[in-house]
Amino acid sequence: MLRAVKRGWVIGGLLSLTACGYVDQYEEAVYDEEPRYCYRQLGSIQCFAEPVHRDAARLVNYYGPHPSRYDTPSPPDRLEPAAPPPVAFYVRDVEPVPNDSTVYPAND
Repeated sequence: MLRAVKRGWVIGGLLSLTACGYVDQYEEAVYDEEPRYCYRQLGSIQCFAEPVHRDAARLVNYYGPHPSRYDTPSPPDRLEPAAPPPVAFYVRDVEPVPNDSTVYPAND
């Protein structure tokens, strides 16, 4: 019984020490670099000095601390949809008048 308790303490201590380490070996290699976080955009790759958490799925590469080490911002407040204010007039476009040659075949 005592042996199992000791083993539990050792395993718990080792697990707590690994929580203070790096996320992976790549982070350990680039941790001291200037922070740069690159994301795939429509036609190219854009890099930023801080991670963009809304584009986390598009992350291509990073230098510096792992993006998970930064606090994620809270989502913005949702706006209630509102109709535009009513107006007392409207603008109507002139109806297009077809050219006769497009409606009927030309008589030659």
